[in-house]
Amino acid sequence: MSRKPAKARAASSKAVAGFGAASFGTFTTAASGINLSYLAEPPDFSAVPDANVVVSLKNLQKKDATTKAKALEELLAHVQACPHEQGGVEEPILEVWVQLYPRVSIDNSRRVRELSHTLQYELMRSARKRMEKNVPKLVGPWLAGTFDRDRAVSRAATEGLSSFLTTPDKIVQFWKRCQQQILDYAHDAAKETPETLSDRRSTNSDDAHAKYARVLAGSLALVLNLLQKLSFADIEKCADSYDQFLENPKVWESAVFDDPNVRRLASQLLSTSLEKRPDRVGAALPRLSKVFVAEGLKSSQIGSASDYVEALIKLTVKCPTIWTDDYRSKKTPISRLRLFLESGSKGAPPQYWANVTRLIEAIPSGILPDDADGALELVKSMRKGITSRDEPRTNAVEAWSAYLSLVRRFLQTVPSAEARLQLCEETIFPLTSHYLFPSPETSVWSTGSQLPILIKAYTSTTTLPSEDLLEATKLQWGRLKDDLKNHIRDSLPEASKDHVKSQRATAEEGERWFSFTGKVLDAHEKTVAGDRPIPDIMTRFSVEVLEEGLGLLKNRNWKPFGAALIVESALKQAPSLFHTIPSTQGILGQLNDCLVEGREVFLGATSAPYIISSIMLLGQIPPRLGDFERIWKTSIAVVMECLDTAGAVPALSKLLSSTQAAELALKDPTLQSELIRRCLMCAVGNAGSSWELFNNVFTFGALSETASRRLATELLDRSSNPSGQVNDGVLKALHIFVKTRKGILTQDDELHMALVANLLRLSESGSGPEVSMLQALLEDPSDGISNAQNLVQQNINNASPNSLSIDTLVQQTLQARDMIRASSQDGDTGVQMLALLPDPKIWRQQLSILLQENSNPSLALANGLSGLCFLARGQSVDKDISMKRDGRGDALSGRMGLYVTKLISAGFEFDTVAFTTKIDLIICLLLTAELTTDQLNMHSSNGLWGSLPDSEARADLESFVNAARQYVVGLTENAPGWRDGTGTESSRLVHAIIDRLAEDTQTLSSLAFYSARAMELIFDWLAAKYGFPASGEQWLADSPYFKSSASTAFTAAAVLAGFAETLSASKTINNFCNRLVSDIAGSKLGDDKSLITLNLFHICALVYDAGELPVANNRLVFAVKQITSWLDTPEEFSQAFATEACHCLSRLLPCIKDVYGTYWEKAVDFCVYLLTKSPVQPIDHRLPEIHASLGLLRTLERLEEPNDDLVDVLDSSSEKRSAALIDLLKLPRENHTLPLDIVDIIVCHDVEKLPLQQYDDLTELYGLVASEFRFIQTAAFTILDKALPAAQEKLSVDVLLEKQDARLPDELLSLLLDAPTLDAYSDAMLAQFPTAVRSYLLSWHLVFDAFQAASFKVRSDYAENLKTEDYISPLMNFTFDVLGHSAAHGLNLDRAGFTMDNIRHYDLKLASSETEERNMQWLLVHLYYRVLKFVPGLFKSWHISCRSKQTKIAVEAWMAKYFSPILISEALDDVLTWNDSQETPIGDEKELLVKVSRAAREVIAGYEVDDLQASIAIRIPPEFPLEAVTVVGINRVAVDERKWKSWILTTQGVITFSGGNIIDGLAAFRRNVIGALKGQSECAICYSIISTDKKMPDKRCQTCKNLFHRTCLYKWFQSSNQNTCPLCRNPIDYLGADTRARRGGAGAGA
Repeated sequence: MSRKPAKARAASSKAVAGFGAASFGTFTTAASGINLSYLAEPPDFSAVPDANVVVSLKNLQKKDATTKAKALEELLAHVQACPHEQGGVEEPILEVWVQLYPRVSIDNSRRVRELSHTLQYELMRSARKRMEKNVPKLVGPWLAGTFDRDRAVSRAATEGLSSFLTTPDKIVQFWKRCQQQILDYAHDAAKETPETLSDRRSTNSDDAHAKYARVLAGSLALVLNLLQKLSFADIEKCADSYDQFLENPKVWESAVFDDPNVRRLASQLLSTSLEKRPDRVGAALPRLSKVFVAEGLKSSQIGSASDYVEALIKLTVKCPTIWTDDYRSKKTPISRLRLFLESGSKGAPPQYWANVTRLIEAIPSGILPDDADGALELVKSMRKGITSRDEPRTNAVEAWSAYLSLVRRFLQTVPSAEARLQLCEETIFPLTSHYLFPSPETSVWSTGSQLPILIKAYTSTTTLPSEDLLEATKLQWGRLKDDLKNHIRDSLPEASKDHVKSQRATAEEGERWFSFTGKVLDAHEKTVAGDRPIPDIMTRFSVEVLEEGLGLLKNRNWKPFGAALIVESALKQAPSLFHTIPSTQGILGQLNDCLVEGREVFLGATSAPYIISSIMLLGQIPPRLGDFERIWKTSIAVVMECLDTAGAVPALSKLLSSTQAAELALKDPTLQSELIRRCLMCAVGNAGSSWELFNNVFTFGALSETASRRLATELLDRSSNPSGQVNDGVLKALHIFVKTRKGILTQDDELHMALVANLLRLSESGSGPEVSMLQALLEDPSDGISNAQNLVQQNINNASPNSLSIDTLVQQTLQARDMIRASSQDGDTGVQMLALLPDPKIWRQQLSILLQENSNPSLALANGLSGLCFLARGQSVDKDISMKRDGRGDALSGRMGLYVTKLISAGFEFDTVAFTTKIDLIICLLLTAELTTDQLNMHSSNGLWGSLPDSEARADLESFVNAARQYVVGLTENAPGWRDGTGTESSRLVHAIIDRLAEDTQTLSSLAFYSARAMELIFDWLAAKYGFPASGEQWLADSPYFKSSASTAFTAAAVLAGFAETLSASKTINNFCNRLVSDIAGSKLGDDKSLITLNLFHICALVYDAGELPVANNRLVFAVKQITSWLDTPEEFSQAFATEACHCLSRLLPCIKDVYGTYWEKAVDFCVYLLTKSPVQPIDHRLPEIHASLGLLRTLERLEEPNDDLVDVLDSSSEKRSAALIDLLKLPRENHTLPLDIVDIIVCHDVEKLPLQQYDDLTELYGLVASEFRFIQTAAFTILDKALPAAQEKLSVDVLLEKQDARLPDELLSLLLDAPTLDAYSDAMLAQFPTAVRSYLLSWHLVFDAFQAASFKVRSDYAENLKTEDYISPLMNFTFDVLGHSAAHGLNLDRAGFTMDNIRHYDLKLASSETEERNMQWLLVHLYYRVLKFVPGLFKSWHISCRSKQTKIAVEAWMAKYFSPILISEALDDVLTWNDSQETPIGDEKELLVKVSRAAREVIAGYEVDDLQASIAIRIPPEFPLEAVTVVGINRVAVDERKWKSWILTTQGVITFSGGNIIDGLAAFRRNVIGALKGQSECAICYSIISTDKKMPDKRCQTCKNLFHRTCLYKWFQSSNQNTCPLCRNPIDYLGADTRARRGGAGAGA
């Protein structure tokens, strides 16, 4: 059995074969009982044949969820490996699964349940009929799985069933067939308990309860779906089973279960049972009353509230006695209802509150209170639920509506008027009070400013048939009106610091008042003619409020802007208020008087904008249009008189901000003139106007057509200032003009053309609005097509500094194309489309100017025709034809090519263009692309395009070349009949292009050369697509091109180079190759025909593999002899002949490698001559012969099994060839070109392979590291990097022998003088790793190469060299500037992907494959590591002198994180290496015992003296090498404390001054110990060197000269009672630890 987990099964939309409605009849009518208890008897596994399957099945009974999931995956894989076609799964597995599935499907693990249903489906697929008979046993848990709350589990079960239950009818039939089995399972499942389902010994209570809830929910869901899906007749068939299930107390008690899903299903089951099983429900009313009323109302219904209320409504409607006769609880139903209402909606949707209203309406009348106090309590409970923090704000409208419905009900039922007034005052009026004047104290009445709630509150007290309620409402709103008037009157004056805040607060209150008033008046107008109209009690109060506000404004000089905002709110929010003319006529009169009486004072006041806005709002009220016109004219007259005062222009702008006002403005000539003047002032940026005024004038049409034309003319005249700079304000004005009044511009041809001319000129500045205006102008005019065609022709067939950019032209062309298509009646658009394309004649003329000069010889390295460029000679052109260029310096022909490719990329179709014109355009496009390629390769600035200073310009041109070639490639993709032009249109077109190009290649001209290159590309693409079939042989045979003549040379070369190796089997090419070899044998040096022959042979030979030319050997020998005969006089060779001679020899010599002769030596000598001859011409002219000679040398060097002559020649010329290669590095180079890079790559590659002995003098190579050419830099660095170690070893020996100070080479140090700085380069430049920076950093790499191979003495001298001129500081400054430490954001080496190996080593070749920025970062990181390793002292000096604390902190942390661990590890490794290689001690000396602890970063060194050790510990700090190594003593032996401390200080000093070299410190310590012990003998008393006080023998007998320890001698004196020498017995002087008297006595005795 496979142990691999099965792949997830994709849901199938097709039915499983063999299952369907027809299969249901095979189900048994009864199923064996399903036991979900964990105590169920396990199945019998003995019949299962596969032991692995048995293990997996047994694992399903384990307690661990992971184990069960793994087992299910294994079973799934096994089942999928046993498809039905192969017999399916074994029967015993099915029998076991039937017993295991029910319990596995209710497991607590989501993954286990999901896999169980997936496995059930796979078993159905595999076993088909055999599994079908078990479906009745499994239908319960399988269907229950579809109701699992986990979507993945539910989806798995549902997909399994839907795979064979593919229609709704089949699903219903399935439920119908399995009705009894489902009911049995549901009944059994409902009887389970948490204790029977889970083993509480290993299952916590939460998991056990979750499983029980899942089983119970499944049981309820199954019965619920049966009731919903089946008809009454079907249900009656199993009526007893339904009744048995519904009689179970757990079913209805589930409505108060602690799981919301269970509660929801129980409520839904009750709702459905009331419809389908009403009798059974009626028999259980006492129980239902207890569950749903007594307990349900007080229980938490979060997540099930909506279903619960819906069920309770239905139960109440059908069985109202649940609230009365069947109610058995001690507490009253109304008390339970209050608790329920206080809990709010429990997160239910807004519809919940509508259902609550329905519930209250359904409750029997005797249950709800009929007195005011009881009603208030119930209403208060509902309000508490509505305003609780947990109640969703989205429910506000529905919740308060339910609240007001309840209040309205009580208003109709309470018996007395006092009770009704009390209800209103305590339940409704606070809502409106808080709405108008909100405060924290009344926040409980917040409705979220929902006006529908307040309108309902208003109608609740005004529409009932009770006059007392209406009067109470009027009194309430009267009080509110008085409060608002008081607030307006008491608002703070302008002098107060809270003036603005006070006015804003007043304005907000007024806005709320009139928002409410507007809604009430609208409702009043709609219902005034009805039976129950909504009364209007707001108009009178609102007019009073407005009069109060306007009066206050006049009294306070229009400063309280809050009152003005209230007036604006009235007109905006309650326009119906002004429909009644008599009531508001006085208000309008006061509005009119504001400007008339206030004038300048009013215009300068803060309330002016709001009063003027109110006037403008009046124009939107139809009954008041006459008043608006009167007031507007009065106001505009006042504003015109006061235009020079502050606030006048904003007021004028405001007065023009509506269409009604604009209509009035058009009738005022004086106003029209003023508006022109103000708009011009705005556009040119003068004070006294505003863009708001400009926008309003054009948005609302306040300027007449005549005035608009005048303004447009004035704007055009001012579109740029005298210095030629664009006037942004005028452009903005024109943009607004075009958007709003475009028709005026397009109708006036003169104005239109002037605008087009100006905008086209300005659009080249790159600003967006100008281009959009140009598009808007060219779209609509009727003559737009002709305008666009003229525009394109003027700018694409001519070029001048004022020419439009190509992008602009393309955009206009595409618009013109769309207009042509739209206007074409018969679909014939060819002539019009042709007017949008370049003129091929002009294009070809412009190209001919570029082709009149000879090609650069170095192009032989960068094109497929190789040395044929030597034959291309420029042609003279008509003197009347001149090169035309645009403002960027781009030639007209280049612009044409770029224009065509951009059109192609934009989807411009050329199908309607004439066939011959299309051919001409494609050929010109190919020639332009080839010229562009050459300019890119040569980095020249005098070709098709202006200078190419940046990479973006080069990228654009590369994109152009690719686009041009891809277009022709697209043609060849569908041109199988290209040879004869038959078949597709593309075949015909490609055939015609080839023929036309062939005609152009019949001369030795530049045009012929580039035409041949275009042919070669086309043939290459055709070969890649179609190869060269056998049928093409006849085409070759019939071609007149395979001759060695001037008229056919380019054509033949194009065919050979294009088809290349696909022609190797061609007999025609075979014959042509033989003929060329024969012609070479008779060729002459300097003859043009001979040069043609050599070129053609070289290209023809490339068709065949090296050494596999299909030519007889004798012919090859004759050809070689002929060419090598010229080599005797190499000075007579031109570059062309030299190049082609080498090329030909490279292909000929490998074919005769077994032939001996002098031509091997001649060939090598000729190559060396070409490489070393004096550079009379620029290097560009020499590149072809250098490249060819290098290629010939490489061919000879790599020949397999060379003959002896060649071996001897190569050995004897080795030094000359090496010298020649190094000389090539030193050649002066001027420009970066592709041919130069090609040669430099070869030279660098060959130089790297030269043996070390070839590098005699390195001094000249240092300067090459500073070369501007990267390949030269790389070659010089590689040589020096390889040669320096050997040179340093020699230097170290010389320094020791001659006792001189070593110095780094001056040539190398000179490279460090011009250190780069961050300020010298932009971020973009630095990301490209500038050559100068690369040179500087590689020079440092060489410096540290010298350190690495040098001895300690030489390293010290080198460090002193660097310290003298402070070379390290510029390096460190640049490093930390580039890596970000100066900005406190050092490079994160982990994120950047730099490993420890990257830090330790820098691989130049590997780094070259990375991005330039990463390359530089890697080198900087590595150099910093080397600084820390070789010159840590210099780094410390820089660190101390660094003035930026930010940089120091960043560097310290960076070093400690990435570098210190490496350096510490290396230091400890060095110690271990040194310890392993200690020399054998001499004489009595002993080895230094060294132990290394990496975890503690510690080295313990001990020297054994007798049985003791003199030991020290050398501890390396985490910030090493910035922090110094510390040395501490562990065990002092043989010396006194003073001497011991001296040794420790000496050891630490040696380490410090040697740059942290621990080995030097260990050696110093060893020398000190050995020096102290040298000459020491054992004490003749204790026979030890070290005494108990850790000292050596220091008391000598003057007679026998033996040494003794002082302590030993003292003990001897005491024990022997003599002060004589223990050996010779002569008296001895002791100056030890005796008393002063005895010391004196002993001295006397002596």
